[in-house]
Amino acid sequence: MTVEPGTRNDLFRWTCLGVAVVFLALVVWMINDIRLQVRQTTEGVKRTNEQVNEHLPTVVQKSRETTEVVSKHLPDVVTKVTDSTELVAEHLPEIVQRVDTTTEVIADLAEDIKQLKELAGLGTTKRDENLIAYTNGALKAIAASGGTIGAKKVIGKGLKNTQPAAEWVAGKRKWTALMLLKFKSKKEVADWLTKGWYLELPDREPIALLDWLREHHPETKALDRGTE
Repeated sequence: MTVEPGTRNDLFRWTCLGVAVVFLALVVWMINDIRLQVRQTTEGVKRTNEQVNEHLPTVVQKSRETTEVVSKHLPDVVTKVTDSTELVAEHLPEIVQRVDTTTEVIADLAEDIKQLKELAGLGTTKRDENLIAYTNGALKAIAASGGTIGAKKVIGKGLKNTQPAAEWVAGKRKWTALMLLKFKSKKEVADWLTKGWYLELPDREPIALLDWLREHHPETKALDRGTE
């Protein structure tokens, strides 16, 4: 089919016209959208201004009242602070003197307590610390033996008045602190702990408690070498 030159020109013009109409429609739509956004923003600003104008007098009034209260009471506060400072300055030497006196009294008491401890044999020398540690270690070793402690029968075999070693140690501890006041050496402690007592272990013959300690407690064994 052959298109005449005049018809071809008309088709081109109609096409250009259609494109122009579509373009103008897009431009109009964009302008209208921008207008709507500007209107919404303007309305938001307007509402904000109205709220500020509505509440601003109240805020200003509260600020004014707060300022008036501060201004009214500030002189009293300053006066009270000044009076407190003067009172502290007036009595500070007396307070310092009392603190110094109290410190001296405490120091005197500490010295008295130290002397009383020395008189009672409760000094804090290294020897005393070793004596307490030795006693505690020996009692722990006996309690951990798992045996039975008692006195040897005068007639017959075995022990009498027996107790589990742990219970015997618990009873002995009640007297230990008091007895340590009179002892001056580990040997004296060992003799007191073991005198008259025997230890019996399962399937074994009773053994003198002191002999058992010499075998199983290194510090007691060292006493035979004269080490305390």
